[in-house]
Amino acid sequence: MNKGKLIIRTGVAIALVITMLFSLSSCIIDFEFYSDLLDGYLGNDNDNGNGNGGENQNPDNGGSGNDSSGGGSIGEFYPGSGEGEIDNIPTLQQTLLSTVIIVANFSYTPSAGSGVIYQIDKESGDAYIITNYHVVYSDLYGLSSNIKLYLYGMELEGYAISAKFIGGSVNYDIAVLKVEGSEVLKNSYAKAAELADSESIRVFDTVYTVGNPEGYGFSVCKGILSVESENLDMEGADGSSISLRVMRFDAAVNGGNSGGGLYDSNGRLAGIVCAKRVGSDIDNIGYAIPSNLAKNLADNIIYHCNGSTVTKLNRALMGVTITSYVSGLVIDPDTGSAVKAEKVEVIEVSSGSLAEGKVKAGDVIKSIAVDGVTVEATRLHHVTDHMLNARVGSTITLSIDRGGEMLSVSFTVTSANITLEK
Repeated sequence: MNKGKLIIRTGVAIALVITMLFSLSSCIIDFEFYSDLLDGYLGNDNDNGNGNGGENQNPDNGGSGNDSSGGGSIGEFYPGSGEGEIDNIPTLQQTLLSTVIIVANFSYTPSAGSGVIYQIDKESGDAYIITNYHVVYSDLYGLSSNIKLYLYGMELEGYAISAKFIGGSVNYDIAVLKVEGSEVLKNSYAKAAELADSESIRVFDTVYTVGNPEGYGFSVCKGILSVESENLDMEGADGSSISLRVMRFDAAVNGGNSGGGLYDSNGRLAGIVCAKRVGSDIDNIGYAIPSNLAKNLADNIIYHCNGSTVTKLNRALMGVTITSYVSGLVIDPDTGSAVKAEKVEVIEVSSGSLAEGKVKAGDVIKSIAVDGVTVEATRLHHVTDHMLNARVGSTITLSIDRGGEMLSVSFTVTSANITLEK
């Protein structure tokens, strides 16, 4: 399984070679090799024949009403667009309404991925989109300043929606994009994804990927959840080594799926697709960032980065080093579901930290509360993920077992306890 490294971009022309040489592939497709694929969903229909990957597309310009020669124009919409009852659409089909195709241009080299609508205000035409960092970042050119989105059923140049990067994290491979004043959004069926509790999704549960594989447009694949939570060591968007907490599944994943949704059988977002394993002897091993973690990351980025010059994740630190010991399974008495459980133990407390004098090495963390929202700490990631919700002024409360004695300790986050994470 460790035969190679994660590649950030790949092309069909060298895909067979890559599958032999590398064991991991992130899921973005580089149109530098595929100008012919653009006809598939940018609405060119060979009318303009430029095959430029979108660098000459007309931006949405905040709903200014500008026309485009590539089919469809701002201000002209199919009769009934956005006027029907979305609730009448089957829940699984609604996942298409929460998915966007993303084309990020890097110095006239366009690349395509996918994204998920996290929040939307149809009246104002505003929205926040979650995607992978490597979808909008190039190790050669940096962050893209020319990002276009396309909605399901509106895959034409004239309906391109301009979006801007507001913040993200290389280490978590997450980025948040913002759309403002889009007439296309106002006149569409686009909707925010309904989030699943990724902690409640179990091995053998049916899952679906919705995205833009190989740049051919919207597509859906079906599979099952293989592993509910594991760490994946891979190469980040900037070439650095990172470790992601991911879910593993067997639905097909291809270049262009990056940033798209992994949905449960009820059409709820279970994760953000981020990578796959490749090789001549490997079949259908895909990875997604769990929805609970993606939500915490997106909320953190929107809170700290929207309207700010800050574009990085802000993480609050307690000043403790924790580890976990696998202690077996917990069986839900109502459903009979078996879930892995761990003992989360403190192994070191940093001098001068929030936890100094209140937490000791050897303490077992039973739960963590941030501003009154409590999470039971039966896995190591329950503590680290929930800390993403802590802001300056937040109160953190730990329930700890110290040699059989149950204690509760609290502390307040200050600006000195915040670090910017790459």
